[in-house]
Amino acid sequence: MEKLRRIIIGSNASIFQKIDPQTNIEAFLPTNEQEIKEAITFARENNLIIVSKGAGSGLSGACTGGAREKVVISSMRLKRVHELNFEEGYALVDPGVTPDELNEFISQKKEGWKFFVTPSSRDIATLGGILSTDGGGNDAWLAGTMVDNVLAVELLDYHNNKIIIERLEEESTRAKISCENKELEKKLQTMKLSLMDISGSHGTLGYISRLKVRIKPIDKTRNSDYALVHAKTFNAFGKVIYHLIEQNIPLKYGEVIVEARHPEIAEKTRPPMFIFEFPSDLKTKIKSICETIVGVTFQSVSQEKFELMQDIRIKMAKRNPPEGVQVALFEGYGVYGENLLHFEEMIDAINNTLRDQGFEPFMKYGHAPSKWHIGNKKREGIIMHSREIRPDNLTSEMVFNAIIALVETCKKLGITPKPEHKWPYLKTSEKHQRLIKLRKILGEKFNPFILDCTLDELKELVL
Repeated sequence: MEKLRRIIIGSNASIFQKIDPQTNIEAFLPTNEQEIKEAITFARENNLIIVSKGAGSGLSGACTGGAREKVVISSMRLKRVHELNFEEGYALVDPGVTPDELNEFISQKKEGWKFFVTPSSRDIATLGGILSTDGGGNDAWLAGTMVDNVLAVELLDYHNNKIIIERLEEESTRAKISCENKELEKKLQTMKLSLMDISGSHGTLGYISRLKVRIKPIDKTRNSDYALVHAKTFNAFGKVIYHLIEQNIPLKYGEVIVEARHPEIAEKTRPPMFIFEFPSDLKTKIKSICETIVGVTFQSVSQEKFELMQDIRIKMAKRNPPEGVQVALFEGYGVYGENLLHFEEMIDAINNTLRDQGFEPFMKYGHAPSKWHIGNKKREGIIMHSREIRPDNLTSEMVFNAIIALVETCKKLGITPKPEHKWPYLKTSEKHQRLIKLRKILGEKFNPFILDCTLDELKELVL
Protein backbone atom coordinates (compact mmCIF):
# COMPACT_ATOMS: atom_id res chain seq x y z
CA MET A 1 0.00 0.00 0.00
CA GLU A 2 2.86 2.36 0.85
CA LYS A 3 4.53 1.65 -2.51
CA LEU A 4 1.23 2.31 -4.31
CA ARG A 5 0.90 5.66 -2.53
CA ARG A 6 4.40 6.64 -3.64
CA ILE A 7 3.60 5.69 -7.23
CA ILE A 8 0.30 7.59 -7.31
CA ILE A 9 1.72 10.72 -5.70
CA GLY A 10 4.71 10.62 -8.04
CA SER A 11 2.60 10.30 -11.20
CA ASN A 12 2.12 13.15 -13.66
CA ALA A 13 0.78 14.01 -17.12
CA SER A 14 4.15 14.71 -18.77
CA ILE A 15 6.30 12.49 -20.96
CA PHE A 16 8.79 12.29 -18.07
CA GLN A 17 7.26 9.27 -16.36
CA LYS A 18 10.07 6.76 -16.00
CA ILE A 19 10.34 7.44 -12.28
CA ASP A 20 11.36 4.73 -9.81
CA PRO A 21 8.86 5.06 -6.93
CA GLN A 22 11.65 4.02 -4.57
CA THR A 23 13.20 7.47 -5.13
CA ASN A 24 10.17 8.91 -3.33
CA ILE A 25 11.62 8.17 0.10
CA GLU A 26 8.50 9.48 1.76
CA ALA A 27 5.19 10.84 0.49
CA PHE A 28 3.16 13.18 2.69
CA LEU A 29 -0.49 14.20 2.34
CA PRO A 30 -0.88 17.00 4.90
CA THR A 31 -4.27 18.44 5.79
CA ASN A 32 -3.08 21.64 7.49
CA GLU A 33 -0.07 23.90 7.96
CA GLN A 34 1.27 22.01 10.97
CA GLU A 35 1.36 18.76 9.00
CA ILE A 36 3.14 20.55 6.13
CA LYS A 37 5.78 21.70 8.62
CA GLU A 38 6.15 18.15 9.94
CA ALA A 39 6.81 16.91 6.39
CA ILE A 40 9.40 19.63 5.81
CA THR A 41 11.06 18.79 9.14
CA PHE A 42 11.30 15.12 8.12
CA ALA A 43 13.01 16.12 4.88
CA ARG A 44 15.43 18.47 6.64
CA GLU A 45 16.37 15.95 9.34
CA ASN A 46 17.11 13.38 6.63
CA ASN A 47 18.85 15.86 4.31
CA LEU A 48 16.38 15.15 1.50
CA ILE A 49 15.14 17.45 -1.22
CA ILE A 50 11.43 18.36 -1.33
CA VAL A 51 9.09 18.24 -4.32
CA SER A 52 5.69 19.93 -4.12
CA LYS A 53 2.91 18.02 -5.86
CA GLY A 54 -0.42 19.41 -6.97
CA ALA A 55 -2.62 17.42 -9.33
CA GLY A 56 0.22 16.45 -11.65
CA SER A 57 -1.80 17.73 -14.61
CA GLY A 58 1.04 19.91 -15.91
CA LEU A 59 3.08 18.70 -18.86
CA SER A 60 6.51 19.79 -17.65
CA GLY A 61 7.32 16.87 -15.37
CA ALA A 62 8.33 19.46 -12.76
CA CYS A 63 6.42 17.69 -10.00
CA THR A 64 8.38 14.46 -10.50
CA GLY A 65 11.60 15.83 -9.04
CA GLY A 66 13.44 13.55 -11.44
CA ALA A 67 15.03 10.25 -10.44
CA ARG A 68 16.49 11.71 -7.26
CA GLU A 69 15.82 10.64 -3.69
CA LYS A 70 13.26 13.04 -2.28
CA VAL A 71 10.26 13.77 -0.14
CA VAL A 72 7.01 14.47 -2.00
CA ILE A 73 4.51 16.76 -0.29
CA SER A 74 1.10 16.52 -1.95
CA SER A 75 -1.61 19.17 -1.63
CA MET A 76 -4.27 16.52 -2.36
CA ARG A 77 -5.87 17.01 1.07
CA LEU A 78 -5.24 20.73 1.48
CA LYS A 79 -8.74 21.68 0.39
CA ARG A 80 -10.07 24.36 2.73
CA VAL A 81 -11.53 27.68 1.67
CA HIS A 82 -10.72 29.71 4.78
CA GLU A 83 -12.44 32.96 3.87
CA LEU A 84 -14.54 34.63 1.20
CA ASN A 85 -14.65 38.41 1.25
CA PHE A 86 -17.02 39.81 -1.36
CA GLU A 87 -16.60 43.38 -0.16
CA GLU A 88 -12.85 43.35 -0.82
CA GLY A 89 -12.97 40.73 -3.57
CA TYR A 90 -10.78 37.89 -2.37
CA ALA A 91 -10.75 34.26 -1.25
CA LEU A 92 -8.22 32.78 1.18
CA VAL A 93 -7.59 29.17 0.18
CA ASP A 94 -5.40 26.14 0.65
CA PRO A 95 -3.08 25.27 -2.27
CA GLY A 96 -4.93 22.05 -3.13
CA VAL A 97 -8.22 23.74 -4.02
CA THR A 98 -9.06 23.61 -7.74
CA PRO A 99 -10.67 26.47 -9.72
CA ASP A 100 -13.86 24.43 -10.12
CA GLU A 101 -14.01 23.70 -6.39
CA LEU A 102 -13.48 27.35 -5.51
CA ASN A 103 -16.13 28.51 -7.97
CA GLU A 104 -18.59 25.93 -6.68
CA PHE A 105 -17.95 27.16 -3.13
CA ILE A 106 -18.39 30.78 -4.23
CA SER A 107 -21.68 30.03 -6.00
CA GLN A 108 -23.08 28.48 -2.83
CA LYS A 109 -22.38 31.70 -0.93
CA LYS A 110 -23.21 34.31 -3.55
CA GLU A 111 -24.42 34.04 -7.12
CA GLY A 112 -22.79 36.03 -9.90
CA TRP A 113 -19.20 35.92 -8.58
CA LYS A 114 -16.26 33.94 -9.89
CA PHE A 115 -12.56 33.16 -9.73
CA PHE A 116 -11.48 33.88 -13.31
CA VAL A 117 -8.44 31.64 -13.90
CA THR A 118 -9.80 28.64 -15.78
CA PRO A 119 -7.22 26.42 -17.51
CA SER A 120 -8.49 23.39 -19.43
CA SER A 121 -7.61 21.23 -16.41
CA ARG A 122 -9.61 23.48 -14.05
CA ASP A 123 -11.40 20.46 -12.55
CA ILE A 124 -8.17 18.87 -11.27
CA ALA A 125 -5.38 21.48 -11.42
CA THR A 126 -4.67 23.01 -8.01
CA LEU A 127 -4.33 26.73 -7.32
CA GLY A 128 -0.85 26.19 -5.88
CA GLY A 129 0.20 24.28 -8.97
CA ILE A 130 -1.34 26.81 -11.35
CA LEU A 131 0.65 29.60 -9.69
CA SER A 132 3.81 27.49 -9.83
CA THR A 133 3.43 27.27 -13.61
CA ASP A 134 1.59 30.61 -14.05
CA GLY A 135 -1.28 28.91 -15.82
CA GLY A 136 -3.95 30.86 -17.62
CA GLY A 137 -6.68 29.50 -19.85
CA ASN A 138 -9.43 31.02 -21.91
CA ASP A 139 -10.08 33.87 -19.47
CA ALA A 140 -6.46 35.06 -19.60
CA TRP A 141 -7.17 37.65 -22.30
CA LEU A 142 -9.44 39.63 -19.96
CA ALA A 143 -8.42 38.37 -16.51
CA GLY A 144 -4.71 37.68 -16.97
CA THR A 145 -2.78 34.60 -15.86
CA MET A 146 -2.63 33.18 -12.34
CA VAL A 147 -0.06 35.69 -11.08
CA ASP A 148 -2.37 38.53 -12.11
CA ASN A 149 -5.08 37.06 -9.88
CA VAL A 150 -3.06 36.38 -6.73
CA LEU A 151 -3.03 39.01 -3.99
CA ALA A 152 -0.81 37.21 -1.48
CA VAL A 153 1.00 33.92 -0.88
CA GLU A 154 2.23 32.17 2.24
CA LEU A 155 5.44 30.24 1.60
CA LEU A 156 7.29 27.83 3.89
CA ASP A 157 11.05 27.44 3.41
CA TYR A 158 13.29 24.46 4.29
CA HIS A 159 13.53 25.66 7.92
CA ASN A 160 9.77 26.21 8.22
CA ASN A 161 10.07 29.98 8.14
CA LYS A 162 6.71 31.32 7.00
CA ILE A 163 7.15 34.08 4.42
CA ILE A 164 4.13 36.18 3.41
CA ILE A 165 4.36 37.91 0.04
CA GLU A 166 1.62 40.51 -0.48
CA ARG A 167 0.98 42.40 -3.71
CA LEU A 168 1.50 46.14 -3.58
CA GLU A 169 -1.27 47.88 -5.49
CA GLU A 170 -1.56 46.33 -8.98
CA GLU A 171 2.11 45.48 -9.39
CA SER A 172 2.92 41.76 -9.32
CA THR A 173 6.61 42.73 -9.35
CA ARG A 174 6.33 44.72 -6.09
CA ALA A 175 5.44 43.16 -2.77
CA LYS A 176 5.38 43.59 0.98
CA ILE A 177 7.45 40.84 2.64
CA SER A 178 6.67 39.64 6.16
CA CYS A 179 8.51 36.94 8.13
CA GLU A 180 9.06 36.19 11.81
CA ASN A 181 12.73 35.62 10.95
CA LYS A 182 13.63 39.29 10.58
CA GLU A 183 17.09 38.59 9.18
CA LEU A 184 15.52 36.52 6.39
CA GLU A 185 12.82 39.15 5.91
CA LYS A 186 15.45 41.84 5.40
CA LYS A 187 17.38 39.73 2.86
CA LEU A 188 14.23 39.03 0.85
CA GLN A 189 13.22 42.69 0.96
CA THR A 190 16.68 43.60 -0.35
CA MET A 191 16.21 41.08 -3.16
CA LYS A 192 12.72 42.52 -3.81
CA LEU A 193 11.03 39.13 -3.70
CA SER A 194 7.64 39.36 -5.43
CA LEU A 195 4.68 37.31 -6.58
CA MET A 196 6.24 37.27 -10.04
CA ASP A 197 9.15 35.30 -8.56
CA ILE A 198 6.82 32.67 -7.08
CA SER A 199 4.87 32.49 -10.34
CA GLY A 200 6.38 30.01 -12.76
CA SER A 201 9.01 28.89 -10.23
CA HIS A 202 7.82 25.26 -10.29
CA GLY A 203 8.11 24.89 -6.54
CA THR A 204 11.81 25.73 -6.37
CA LEU A 205 11.55 28.47 -3.72
CA GLY A 206 9.46 26.76 -1.03
CA TYR A 207 6.09 25.19 -0.31
CA ILE A 208 3.02 27.32 -1.04
CA SER A 209 0.84 26.78 2.03
CA ARG A 210 -1.93 29.31 1.37
CA LEU A 211 -3.08 31.77 -1.30
CA LYS A 212 -5.18 34.91 -1.33
CA VAL A 213 -6.79 35.16 -4.76
CA ARG A 214 -9.06 37.64 -6.53
CA ILE A 215 -12.73 36.95 -6.96
CA LYS A 216 -14.91 39.27 -9.01
CA PRO A 217 -18.53 39.70 -10.05
CA ILE A 218 -19.46 38.39 -13.48
CA ASP A 219 -20.24 41.26 -15.84
CA LYS A 220 -23.87 40.83 -16.88
CA THR A 221 -24.37 44.40 -18.04
CA ARG A 222 -23.50 43.64 -21.68
CA ASN A 223 -25.36 41.11 -23.80
CA SER A 224 -23.37 38.62 -25.85
CA ASP A 225 -23.20 37.86 -29.54
CA TYR A 226 -21.48 34.89 -31.14
CA ALA A 227 -19.52 34.39 -34.34
CA LEU A 228 -17.38 31.96 -36.29
CA VAL A 229 -14.53 33.55 -38.22
CA HIS A 230 -12.76 31.62 -40.99
CA ALA A 231 -9.49 32.48 -42.72
CA LYS A 232 -8.30 31.12 -46.07
CA THR A 233 -4.64 31.37 -45.10
CA PHE A 234 -2.59 31.14 -41.91
CA ASN A 235 -1.28 34.67 -42.46
CA ALA A 236 -4.81 36.04 -42.66
CA PHE A 237 -5.61 34.09 -39.49
CA GLY A 238 -2.63 35.63 -37.71
CA LYS A 239 -3.64 39.13 -38.84
CA VAL A 240 -7.03 38.73 -37.18
CA ILE A 241 -5.32 38.03 -33.83
CA TYR A 242 -2.85 40.88 -34.39
CA HIS A 243 -5.56 43.48 -35.03
CA LEU A 244 -7.84 42.29 -32.23
CA ILE A 245 -4.90 42.76 -29.85
CA GLU A 246 -3.94 46.07 -31.43
CA GLN A 247 -7.43 47.43 -30.76
CA ASN A 248 -7.71 45.70 -27.37
CA ILE A 249 -11.06 44.09 -28.14
CA PRO A 250 -12.56 42.64 -24.92
CA LEU A 251 -13.66 39.25 -26.22
CA LYS A 252 -15.52 37.17 -23.66
CA TYR A 253 -14.42 33.92 -25.32
CA GLY A 254 -11.80 33.37 -27.97
CA GLU A 255 -10.84 29.85 -29.03
CA VAL A 256 -9.22 28.73 -32.25
CA ILE A 257 -8.84 25.63 -34.36
CA VAL A 258 -5.69 26.10 -36.41
CA GLU A 259 -5.33 22.70 -38.04
CA ALA A 260 -7.49 19.58 -37.93
CA ARG A 261 -6.30 16.55 -39.90
CA HIS A 262 -9.28 14.60 -38.71
CA PRO A 263 -11.84 14.35 -41.55
CA GLU A 264 -14.93 14.76 -39.37
CA ILE A 265 -13.56 17.75 -37.43
CA ALA A 266 -12.12 19.38 -40.55
CA GLU A 267 -15.47 19.11 -42.36
CA LYS A 268 -17.41 20.63 -39.45
CA THR A 269 -15.00 23.45 -38.62
CA ARG A 270 -13.08 24.36 -41.83
CA PRO A 271 -9.92 25.59 -40.06
CA PRO A 272 -8.21 27.87 -39.50
CA MET A 273 -11.15 29.31 -37.61
CA PHE A 274 -12.11 31.34 -34.54
CA ILE A 275 -14.96 30.70 -32.09
CA PHE A 276 -15.92 34.04 -30.54
CA GLU A 277 -18.24 35.38 -27.86
CA PHE A 278 -18.21 39.16 -27.46
CA PRO A 279 -20.29 42.09 -26.18
CA SER A 280 -23.15 42.74 -28.59
CA ASP A 281 -22.31 46.42 -28.90
CA LEU A 282 -18.90 45.49 -30.38
CA LYS A 283 -20.26 43.28 -33.16
CA THR A 284 -19.91 45.89 -35.93
CA LYS A 285 -16.35 46.75 -34.87
CA ILE A 286 -15.19 43.12 -34.66
CA LYS A 287 -16.84 42.27 -37.97
CA SER A 288 -15.11 45.25 -39.59
CA ILE A 289 -11.70 44.17 -38.24
CA CYS A 290 -12.17 40.69 -39.64
CA GLU A 291 -13.64 41.57 -43.03
CA THR A 292 -11.00 44.20 -43.88
CA ILE A 293 -8.48 41.33 -43.99
CA VAL A 294 -8.37 39.57 -47.36
CA GLY A 295 -9.52 35.95 -47.13
CA VAL A 296 -11.40 36.31 -43.83
CA THR A 297 -15.14 35.77 -43.38
CA PHE A 298 -17.25 36.68 -40.35
CA GLN A 299 -20.38 34.62 -39.65
CA SER A 300 -22.82 35.50 -36.86
CA VAL A 301 -24.19 32.35 -35.23
CA SER A 302 -26.71 31.39 -32.57
CA GLN A 303 -25.65 30.52 -29.05
CA GLU A 304 -26.56 26.89 -29.84
CA LYS A 305 -24.18 26.82 -32.84
CA PHE A 306 -21.48 28.53 -30.78
CA GLU A 307 -21.80 25.92 -28.02
CA LEU A 308 -21.64 23.11 -30.59
CA MET A 309 -18.35 24.42 -31.99
CA GLN A 310 -17.08 25.11 -28.49
CA ASP A 311 -17.73 21.48 -27.60
CA ILE A 312 -15.86 20.25 -30.68
CA ARG A 313 -12.89 22.44 -29.80
CA ILE A 314 -12.77 21.32 -26.16
CA LYS A 315 -12.89 17.62 -27.07
CA MET A 316 -10.15 17.81 -29.72
CA ALA A 317 -7.48 16.84 -27.20
CA LYS A 318 -9.19 13.47 -26.79
CA ARG A 319 -9.82 12.63 -30.45
CA ASN A 320 -7.62 10.08 -32.17
CA PRO A 321 -7.01 9.99 -35.94
CA PRO A 322 -8.95 7.46 -38.05
CA GLU A 323 -5.74 5.41 -38.10
CA GLY A 324 -3.21 5.49 -35.29
CA VAL A 325 -3.07 7.30 -31.95
CA GLN A 326 -2.41 10.93 -31.13
CA VAL A 327 0.37 12.04 -28.79
CA ALA A 328 0.93 15.35 -26.98
CA LEU A 329 4.55 15.70 -27.97
CA PHE A 330 4.96 19.41 -27.33
CA GLU A 331 2.02 20.98 -25.59
CA GLY A 332 2.11 24.64 -26.43
CA TYR A 333 3.50 27.50 -28.51
CA GLY A 334 3.11 31.20 -27.76
CA VAL A 335 3.15 33.25 -30.97
CA TYR A 336 3.03 37.03 -30.53
CA GLY A 337 3.97 40.39 -32.04
CA GLU A 338 5.06 40.61 -35.67
CA ASN A 339 5.25 36.80 -35.86
CA LEU A 340 1.44 36.80 -36.03
CA LEU A 341 1.72 38.50 -39.42
CA HIS A 342 3.93 35.65 -40.63
CA PHE A 343 1.89 32.86 -39.07
CA GLU A 344 2.22 30.55 -42.07
CA GLU A 345 6.01 30.57 -41.66
CA MET A 346 5.56 29.60 -37.99
CA ILE A 347 3.24 26.69 -38.80
CA ASP A 348 5.44 25.44 -41.65
CA ALA A 349 8.56 25.51 -39.48
CA ILE A 350 6.85 23.61 -36.65
CA ASN A 351 5.38 21.00 -39.01
CA ASN A 352 8.65 20.55 -40.88
CA THR A 353 10.45 19.98 -37.59
CA LEU A 354 7.85 17.40 -36.57
CA ARG A 355 8.17 15.52 -39.86
CA ASP A 356 11.96 15.63 -39.72
CA GLN A 357 11.67 13.87 -36.37
CA GLY A 358 9.26 11.20 -37.63
CA PHE A 359 5.97 12.68 -36.41
CA GLU A 360 2.98 13.64 -38.52
CA PRO A 361 1.08 16.82 -37.51
CA PHE A 362 -2.49 16.04 -36.47
CA MET A 363 -4.24 18.96 -34.76
CA LYS A 364 -3.47 22.44 -33.48
CA TYR A 365 -5.85 24.57 -31.41
CA GLY A 366 -5.79 27.00 -28.52
CA HIS A 367 -6.66 30.39 -27.05
CA ALA A 368 -6.54 33.66 -29.00
CA PRO A 369 -6.15 36.41 -28.20
CA SER A 370 -4.40 35.43 -24.96
CA LYS A 371 -1.78 36.72 -22.52
CA TRP A 372 1.21 35.22 -20.75
CA HIS A 373 4.42 36.30 -19.04
CA ILE A 374 8.05 35.92 -20.06
CA GLY A 375 9.94 36.92 -16.94
CA ASN A 376 8.47 40.28 -15.98
CA LYS A 377 7.26 41.01 -19.51
CA LYS A 378 3.70 40.39 -20.66
CA ARG A 379 3.09 38.92 -24.12
CA GLU A 380 -0.13 38.94 -26.14
CA GLY A 381 -0.90 36.55 -28.96
CA ILE A 382 -2.02 32.96 -29.37
CA ILE A 383 -1.33 30.05 -27.04
CA MET A 384 -1.46 27.11 -29.45
CA HIS A 385 -1.64 23.50 -28.32
CA SER A 386 -0.54 20.66 -30.56
CA ARG A 387 -1.20 16.98 -31.12
CA GLU A 388 0.75 14.65 -33.42
CA ILE A 389 0.19 11.15 -34.78
CA ARG A 390 2.26 8.63 -32.87
CA PRO A 391 4.61 6.67 -35.21
CA ASP A 392 4.51 2.87 -35.04
CA ASN A 393 8.20 2.66 -34.16
CA LEU A 394 8.05 5.27 -31.40
CA THR A 395 10.89 5.21 -28.87
CA SER A 396 11.62 7.42 -25.87
CA GLU A 397 14.70 8.70 -27.69
CA MET A 398 12.56 9.83 -30.64
CA VAL A 399 10.24 11.72 -28.31
CA PHE A 400 13.06 13.46 -26.50
CA ASN A 401 14.95 14.38 -29.66
CA ALA A 402 11.78 15.80 -31.19
CA ILE A 403 11.16 18.01 -28.15
CA ILE A 404 14.74 19.32 -28.25
CA ALA A 405 14.33 20.06 -31.97
CA LEU A 406 11.04 21.89 -31.36
CA VAL A 407 12.59 24.02 -28.63
CA GLU A 408 15.40 24.99 -31.02
CA THR A 409 12.84 25.85 -33.71
CA CYS A 410 10.95 28.05 -31.23
CA LYS A 411 14.17 29.84 -30.24
CA LYS A 412 15.04 30.57 -33.87
CA LEU A 413 11.57 31.89 -34.68
CA GLY A 414 10.98 33.86 -31.48
CA ILE A 415 8.10 31.63 -30.38
CA THR A 416 7.56 31.12 -26.65
CA PRO A 417 7.41 27.43 -25.76
CA LYS A 418 4.52 27.15 -23.33
CA PRO A 419 5.86 27.94 -19.84
CA GLU A 420 5.70 24.30 -18.76
CA HIS A 421 8.27 23.41 -21.40
CA LYS A 422 10.76 26.22 -20.87
CA TRP A 423 12.44 25.27 -17.64
CA PRO A 424 14.68 22.35 -18.67
CA TYR A 425 16.29 24.20 -21.51
CA LEU A 426 16.57 27.93 -21.00
CA LYS A 427 19.22 28.02 -18.29
CA THR A 428 20.52 31.34 -19.52
CA SER A 429 17.16 33.06 -19.02
CA GLU A 430 16.67 35.91 -16.56
CA LYS A 431 14.08 33.83 -14.69
CA HIS A 432 16.52 30.98 -14.19
CA GLN A 433 19.27 33.26 -12.89
CA ARG A 434 16.81 35.06 -10.60
CA LEU A 435 15.66 31.78 -9.03
CA ILE A 436 19.26 30.70 -8.44
CA LYS A 437 19.96 33.91 -6.50
CA LEU A 438 16.77 33.65 -4.40
CA ARG A 439 17.50 30.01 -3.54
CA LYS A 440 20.84 30.99 -2.05
CA ILE A 441 18.79 32.88 0.55
CA LEU A 442 15.82 30.54 0.91
CA GLY A 443 17.77 27.29 0.69
CA GLU A 444 18.39 25.04 -2.27
CA LYS A 445 16.47 21.94 -1.25
CA PHE A 446 13.18 22.55 -3.06
CA ASN A 447 13.04 20.81 -6.43
CA PRO A 448 16.66 21.43 -7.57
CA PHE A 449 15.97 19.09 -10.49
CA ILE A 450 14.20 21.95 -12.25
CA LEU A 451 17.25 24.18 -12.29
CA ASP A 452 20.25 21.87 -12.55
CA CYS A 453 19.06 18.84 -14.51
CA THR A 454 21.02 17.86 -17.60
CA LEU A 455 19.53 16.81 -20.91
CA ASP A 456 20.96 13.33 -20.35
CA GLU A 457 19.12 13.13 -17.03
CA LEU A 458 15.87 14.23 -18.66
CA LYS A 459 16.32 11.78 -21.49
CA GLU A 460 16.40 8.86 -19.04
CA LEU A 461 12.98 9.87 -17.69
CA VAL A 462 11.08 9.75 -20.99
CA LEU A 463 8.62 6.88 -21.07
